[in-house]
Amino acid sequence: MARKVVGPRPAGPTSKAFTILEILAVLCILTILALLLVPNYKTWMAKAAQVACMANMRSIHIGLGTYLNDHKNIWPQGPAPFDGAPWAEFWIRTLEAEGVPRKTWECPSIRGMLGDPSRDEITESSIHYIPTMFDGLPGTARRWPTQPWLVERANAHGNGALICFTDGSVKPFNQVMAEQGLR
Repeated sequence: MARKVVGPRPAGPTSKAFTILEILAVLCILTILALLLVPNYKTWMAKAAQVACMANMRSIHIGLGTYLNDHKNIWPQGPAPFDGAPWAEFWIRTLEAEGVPRKTWECPSIRGMLGDPSRDEITESSIHYIPTMFDGLPGTARRWPTQPWLVERANAHGNGALICFTDGSVKPFNQVMAEQGLR
């Protein structure tokens, strides 16, 4: 039979609580990490907006590809952009049928610069990506791989306007120029 020892506990580190010194050390490390990360916040947010913009352009590209497949490979023949016709409304309505919602036509960076426009009315500034105009012949839109399908309305990300190509790749204008050896 084992004997039970009664009396004071043995001395030593048997407590499971944190000391004040350990808590302060962790707080100091977290503070230093936060100070290192805060200056990069704007850069991260700008990069996130650019990635969202590129995703929007790819979604529109998929919608355009679906439209081409559904319409015998003929590009949508909308009104000329500056003749007073409802150009933006044409593109939004045409690709809504292909699963591209109106919000996809808006770049987060440009929307941030302009403020949040009214969502009820479609104006020419409602879309931030300009589709290329092609003729009504079958296959024209896919004939040249370096022909852009969409161009961003402004240099909203600091490296030139984004361009979406036939294959769905999206690149900044400055990168395209460098690849062509023009810059």
